[in-house]
Amino acid sequence: MLLDYKMYKHDSSKEWVVFLHGVGGNYSLFHKQIKKFRKHFNLLFINFPGHGESESLKGKYTFTKIADKVKEILDHLNISKAHLVGISLGTIVMNELSRLAPERISSMTLGGAVIKWQFWTDLLFKLAYMVRYVVPYMFLYTLFALILMPKRNHQHSRNLFVNEAKKIGQKEFINWAGLLIHSDNVYDQLLADKNKKKIPKLYLIGSEDHVFMKGVQYAVKTDPFAEMNVIDNCGHVCNVDQADEFNNLTIQFIHQQLKTDSQDGQIAL
Repeated sequence: MLLDYKMYKHDSSKEWVVFLHGVGGNYSLFHKQIKKFRKHFNLLFINFPGHGESESLKGKYTFTKIADKVKEILDHLNISKAHLVGISLGTIVMNELSRLAPERISSMTLGGAVIKWQFWTDLLFKLAYMVRYVVPYMFLYTLFALILMPKRNHQHSRNLFVNEAKKIGQKEFINWAGLLIHSDNVYDQLLADKNKKKIPKLYLIGSEDHVFMKGVQYAVKTDPFAEMNVIDNCGHVCNVDQADEFNNLTIQFIHQQLKTDSQDGQIAL
């Protein structure tokens, strides 16, 4: 069964931008991107398993399975290559897809990227996972939303995620929680891949994203094809907290990659 998705077609552009959301949310969390991006590109929004109208996966969840489901939609829609834009959990899936099928990716914009957890948040998350069957999942989800997005100016983003998370249910939350406790392995595997391809990457992170800032700095330091932009007065969900700046930086980045690709093509001729 295909994952739930929504498309916006452009009248003339052949470029596709694929949006991948965070855990507990769905593609509606990109509502502030639609109007601006659809002026330039074809858009594809995907709901991960158990989110929105997407059915849950059978068996144990892995990031490889999730990435394969994203690739399945690209195949179904005959999208040979796309620019990926992800937030939080979506960036982990993007990194896994870049390891499995780099030829399908034109560029990657990673917002609030989950590369490595802080020691204390990693420990807290694993402790919460141990009590997942006895503590209501919304209590745990709300607690972590508050840890990730603690400030008053993060409230809108925090409320969006908490309200959407109410729809996924305890069983689906446990499926994803079991996956997230091993999420740092994805980037480690990508880093160790000696055959990894050159994929331009833009890391966008809020200046107040205290949990994942060091991980993003590490990613940029270890990847010669990556660049980073810190968005002021912004928390973890930078596409919501500072949507205009997120949109402008991402669209500018994609256009720059298209310009570079065009110049490289002319040189090759």
